[in-house]
Order: sequence, then structure tokens, then C-alpha cells
Amino acid sequence: MGFVSEVLKNVEGLYWYYSIGIFIFIVLFIIIAYKTIRTPKEVMNEYKNAILEDDNGTEMR
Repeated sequence: MGFVSEVLKNVEGLYWYYSIGIFIFIVLFIIIAYKTIRTPKEVMNEYKNAILEDDNGTEMR
């Protein structure tokens, strides 16, 4: 890592890439958390039980 750190130390404006990356991550995290919290329980149960159903919508045994 020493070589990479030495090379990147001399790059001007590299701070902005880190800032933009963190900003995008935080925004996406908030959006995903909001959508997850706001999803109705019935929809979550459909997602949970989807693996147990076949293509016709009936439960497999």
C-alpha cells in the first residue's frame, strides 16, 4: 500500500472523489432503509414465502 499512497498523495483534487463516494453511499443507504421500513408487512410476507411457492403460485410440498 505504500506505493499506492505515495502515488496518490501527489494527485490534486483527489479529496473530491472520496467526498462524492461517501455522499452517494449515504444517500443510497438512506433510500434503501426508508423503502425497507415503509414496505407493508404483507409484501414482506410475500417475499418471505416466495421461495416456498412454485411458478403457479401454489405451495410446494
